Amino acid sequence: MDTFPKKTYIRRPLNFVMRSIRFLFALPMIAVMLLSGCASMLNSGKQSLQVESTPSGATVYENGAEVGLTPYVYTYDKGSGDKVSLELRKDGMDPVAFEVKPTVKNSVMLVDALLLGIPYIVDGSSNKLYTFPVPSMSKNLYKAMPKDRQQLDLPITVLENSLGSKANVGKLGAHQLTVDSKELGDLRYPESATSAILRGMNNTYLVGHSVRLGTQKGDEDARSAKLVLRPLLKKVDMQLAENEGSAYGNVHLEFDWRFYSGIDKDSLLFTISKATNWPVYGARTRDVFSDAVQDAARQLVDEADLYDRISSTYSAGLVRSKGENLKLATPAPIVFAERRNMIPSLVKGVVTVEVKDGHGSGFLITQDGYILTNAHVVGNDALVKVRFEQGFTLDGQVVKVNKDFDVALVKVAGNDLPALTIGVDAAVQLGEELFAIGTPLDEQLGQSVTRGIMSGRREIEGRKYLQTDVSINPGNSGGPLIDSDGHVVGIATLKVKATGVEGIGFGVPISTALEMLNIEFTK
Repeated sequence: MDTFPKKTYIRRPLNFVMRSIRFLFALPMIAVMLLSGCASMLNSGKQSLQVESTPSGATVYENGAEVGLTPYVYTYDKGSGDKVSLELRKDGMDPVAFEVKPTVKNSVMLVDALLLGIPYIVDGSSNKLYTFPVPSMSKNLYKAMPKDRQQLDLPITVLENSLGSKANVGKLGAHQLTVDSKELGDLRYPESATSAILRGMNNTYLVGHSVRLGTQKGDEDARSAKLVLRPLLKKVDMQLAENEGSAYGNVHLEFDWRFYSGIDKDSLLFTISKATNWPVYGARTRDVFSDAVQDAARQLVDEADLYDRISSTYSAGLVRSKGENLKLATPAPIVFAERRNMIPSLVKGVVTVEVKDGHGSGFLITQDGYILTNAHVVGNDALVKVRFEQGFTLDGQVVKVNKDFDVALVKVAGNDLPALTIGVDAAVQLGEELFAIGTPLDEQLGQSVTRGIMSGRREIEGRKYLQTDVSINPGNSGGPLIDSDGHVVGIATLKVKATGVEGIGFGVPISTALEMLNIEFTK
């Protein structure tokens, strides 16, 4: 058998070992050469973040100091890794404040440590060790709301969509997203998506609230607002990347914002078709879709003519709620010899309106039996009982109701009834004496009289009221507010109830009541 010489067998391993030792001794020198910045070599240029806005041209503030305009390249120059406060401001837009914080580039530090054979923290003070997950970010800016703009009520039905049950809606990294993906959970529970729409309208001129049409409450809310929003989501395209559990990218949504009549069932008034893009930076993946829907709703609010279209729809609805014009004969005035006889004479024209669930007050405006009261007094009843101060009771038919202004007209059969004289509410001066006559609390207190003054003129939810410190209690509603000449200037309607609050009551001006019931007096 052939054998190799022993010295040959030993020499080759020794040569390999010597070469390895020389390489190991050379590593410190390589490390010294790299000491000037291994991190910078591996992470060069990744400390910058381009900050954009829609619309562009917003002024960028860093920790309160102005630094430029969007699009703006922000360079992280700190070695601490602390977050930085940025703010975008643009004339006519709400300012947007946010924070950015780079992440530690662990791979850079690890490579440096391995190469240099030194502790992991050696370059911890270098900004080169920090990086932003993506090279750019963007923010949507929204129009600032005028402070004097009247708020508008907007009932909103649950979100509908036309995407299809298996529709693809984008990608999260390499993962295909469908309507069944967990990232779109709010789409499977549309009430949650509707809540996002409502959040988007917070602190704007729209007072959005969720309704269910086909229910008494939902239909009443729609009728009161004169229109209802039925949102339809037509397209979703989510192009997202994920980094350390956070999402980055963009969400594209397309909506049909359909505005239907609140009076005529299934009558489409107008549609606003709108596409929106929601830039995503560092968001939780489960929140991305909801945030995008909220943004879409807020962008809807910024539509140039939306306020005017909703306002005009509401105004047209108010005209319709007046009903047909009703011409009534002007009554002969109630005569009293002296002022001290005024109130005792006028109480004969004030009545108690009895309904199934309680009672309220009212007053005659014609001698043939037309009576004004509050809509909330008669409720949904078509027939009521009307009890007079003289002690007799008549059946009353509810002729007209305007719930928008809380006024109603009731008719009883009769002739030569004691009707009150209509006054001019615009002529009542602040501090002028006012009287209220009604049936507070209990029917046994019918035709009770209280006295106060005209405290002011107020607008509540777009409706004008007379403010008074006259005592108004449950049961007084629908009774007359009478001036010092014995003329009706308003209808007692509501009282502010709160601990420690007294003497704040409101009445519908008589001119408003007559206008909103479309009543006209003839000579």
